[in-house]
Formats: sequence, structure tokens, C-alpha cells
Amino acid sequence: MSQHFSTSRLLAIPVVIAKMPRTTIIFSTILFMLLSAVITAQSSSSDSGKPKATKLMVEACKNASINYPYGDPFSQEFCLSTLQSDNQSAEAKDLRALVLVAIDILKSHVTAAGGKIKKMLQDAKKGMVMMPVLSFCEVDYDHVVRRLNICQGLIRDYQGDKSGRQPLRLTHYVEMSFTPLNKCSIGLEDTPGVEVLAKENVELQFMVQVNTGLLASYDVHD
Repeated sequence: MSQHFSTSRLLAIPVVIAKMPRTTIIFSTILFMLLSAVITAQSSSSDSGKPKATKLMVEACKNASINYPYGDPFSQEFCLSTLQSDNQSAEAKDLRALVLVAIDILKSHVTAAGGKIKKMLQDAKKGMVMMPVLSFCEVDYDHVVRRLNICQGLIRDYQGDKSGRQPLRLTHYVEMSFTPLNKCSIGLEDTPGVEVLAKENVELQFMVQVNTGLLASYDVHD
């Protein structure tokens, strides 16, 4: 099996994503604009410590932003910044390896955010308005990590369709992680005192899109 970048949406399969209220869309857009500004500033810093973007990473992010099948694409800069947050990205020899690293990055961020939520729940007093929202977000984040673990196993094991079976819907499986994160985001938006968590949640949703775009560029058939 060979792997290559494809400009067609080879794995683009319709998926129902929770509809976001208008206020949530505006809120998420503002946060992403601020996030992009921070990323741009960080990428221009010579002492950022990030690995240099390889040709594979640049090409992967370019194709991922083009092939993202579910709405407006993310920026190539955000994709590169995400991959550069882990040194393993620079060591990846092909797109498949890069996809696995990208999922690792997403999992580590979701796990870290979930850890913050657990600590806030431990420190919160009974009856505080944030407790129900944080409790549901804790469940949502745990669900995302479990799903991503399964996706990684499927990507590692799948060797292409040589038996007439239907191809695995890898893009769809990863994209399904968006919904629980979005549900948590809606709750965080209306809860005081969780602004940092809300910003991190928006970043996690864009990371899901990066992973989905990378997988949409991965032709498992050839």
C-alpha cells in the first residue's frame, strides 16, 4: 500500500454535527481570531523551541485545509503550529505517521484540559453554578479521549481494502469528537469564571478539524 496526498475528499462522509447557536459561532470566531494572533506571534519568535516545519508537514497542512470536508477550512498556520507542538511531527516519514502524531497532540490537549476540569471540580464548593457544566464537560472530554484511542488503533491496523470490504470511515470517526467538545463549549460560554477553559475548548475543536483534514487527505486505498 502506498500513501499519498489527494486533493479529492476521499474519505468525506456526511456527518451530523450539533448546530451551534449564533452567539456560540460569534464567540468561537472571536476566540479563534485571538488564538491565531497568538500563534502568529509565537511562530515568529526565534526561541520558540518548536521544530522546523518539514516539507511533509507543510504539504500535509496545505492539503488538509483544502480537503477538510465539513464547512469552512482552518488556516494552514494553525495546522502547522499544532504539528510543531510535538517534535515527533518532524520525524514523521509519511502522512500516516503524521496523522498518528496529530491525534496524539489532540489527545494530550484534551487530557490536560480534562485534568484542569477535575481540579476545578475538586476545589469548587457545592452548589456553585459552574459545577454542573464542568461535570458534563468532564464526561465529554473523557469520551473524546476514548474515541481517539480507538481511532489510533484503527489507523495503525488498517492496511487498505483488499478483501472487498467497505473502507473504514476514519474521517467520520475522528470528526465525531467535535460534537462532545461543542456541547461542552455551549455550556462554558454561559458560565462565569471559566473563560480559560472556554478558550481552550475552542482550540480543541479546531484541532479536531486539523485531524479530520489530515485524514481526508490520506488515501488508504492506494
